[in-house]
Amino acid sequence: MIKCKYSGSVNRTGKFQEAPGVARMAGMTRVAGMTGTIGVCRVLLALVALCVSQNALSQDAGLSFRDTRLAQKMLGALTETMIRDITAPPVASRDYVYSMIAFYEAARPGKPGYKTFAGKLNGLATREGDSAVLPSPDPGLAYNWLVAGAAAFHKTAYALVFSKDLFQHLYDSAGGEIRTRKIPADVYARSVKFGEEVASVILRWTKQDQYGYTRTLPRFTPSKDSGTWQQTGPEYMEAVEPHWDQIRPMTLTKAHQFAVPEPAAFKTEAFTKEYMEVYHLSQTMTKDQRAFALFWDCNPYAVQTVGHLMYSIKKISPGGHWMGITSNAINQQRQGLVEALYAYSLVSVAVFDGFISAWDEKYRSNYVRPITAIQQLYAPTWEPLLQTPPFPEYPSAHSVISMASAMVLTGLYGDHFQYTDSVEKSFGLPNRSFHSFVEAAREAAMSRLYGGIHFREAVENGELMGQQIGQQIVEKFGLKRPD
Repeated sequence: MIKCKYSGSVNRTGKFQEAPGVARMAGMTRVAGMTGTIGVCRVLLALVALCVSQNALSQDAGLSFRDTRLAQKMLGALTETMIRDITAPPVASRDYVYSMIAFYEAARPGKPGYKTFAGKLNGLATREGDSAVLPSPDPGLAYNWLVAGAAAFHKTAYALVFSKDLFQHLYDSAGGEIRTRKIPADVYARSVKFGEEVASVILRWTKQDQYGYTRTLPRFTPSKDSGTWQQTGPEYMEAVEPHWDQIRPMTLTKAHQFAVPEPAAFKTEAFTKEYMEVYHLSQTMTKDQRAFALFWDCNPYAVQTVGHLMYSIKKISPGGHWMGITSNAINQQRQGLVEALYAYSLVSVAVFDGFISAWDEKYRSNYVRPITAIQQLYAPTWEPLLQTPPFPEYPSAHSVISMASAMVLTGLYGDHFQYTDSVEKSFGLPNRSFHSFVEAAREAAMSRLYGGIHFREAVENGELMGQQIGQQIVEKFGLKRPD
């Protein structure tokens, strides 16, 4: 049975009559004298042929849930590359956001109703003559939108990652299925060309975000003042990305648009309360509290020491975890390609802006970590459950990006979207189930307190910062505002 959007009937004179409200077939006109059985048959045969063509085109356009699943494998290649490269979480957020926007913008024309991000994101222009103006496909030609999107994603991600050969190998393994599909050669070539044109614009856009400039700036020198951030074991790494506040955000007007209160001053009564809570929780936490602290660790810098040797423990970044949660939601809803890419892109925007905002405050307050404070002031041999990452404490960036992502996902899927988070399964940790994205974000934030790497102030004010960032994205893109 062939379903067709064109319908009608044969009237008493033997002429085909279009059904009320149905548009006439593109490129077809009424033919004078086309009456009787032969004429009607010719019209109906033309209808059947056109409907077969239309259905074949829609089935091969690369827009189905099957295509989404293949796109997720490609995204997985990017994530795996960044894990192996030990990419800094802020830098990983940059790789994600540009790659996913490129994927979305190249596939988007295949799904009318989904609008471009141009004009809504800082620096992505809509005016002709600007360097970052996205191209449009030829409306008279056929495209495969998965092929177009994949070409844009590949070219963008390849340009951004450090280990290009590794990414190429992983991408080829992930996207090999495309080459087995029966896509006409001209359609395939045209789609790749369009996708690469989109990627070229996106890459020009990346050149304007100050990333290259921040590579030239001096390293961060820890202060000798009490109450300030100091390098911590076991690696005593230098501070990561101290100039990330100078990166151009996607939706923020400035890095400190959503400022949070200053943290408690060192050695005050309020500060003593903060570090003593961290210490006591480390001694009294329940089995579940320990489990969710480990589940949300997401520390790409974690290492394991065996004798005199030190091994890197490969872990996903906080942003990568929330991209994985987005995959969980997409798969649960069995969303088509463009719908899925829209979700990935918006979440990546939330993560990217969240890191810029959090990093701006981190290096402004330059606040001491719990391990330094507790060892100096209370218990010299104390160690937290989680390894302390190499950058200042306040606020908790994981709290910021988790709540920002949760706001966006809630705007996309609703306030009470129940799901199972399977992101950490490949890292040997059991799944965790949640009744909403906000519930998950709050658990992720509190994991930093139980893990011993953040004070409560950093967690709660990080959540507040993330909520404001996420709600701004929700409003900017007309999503449903969370309750």
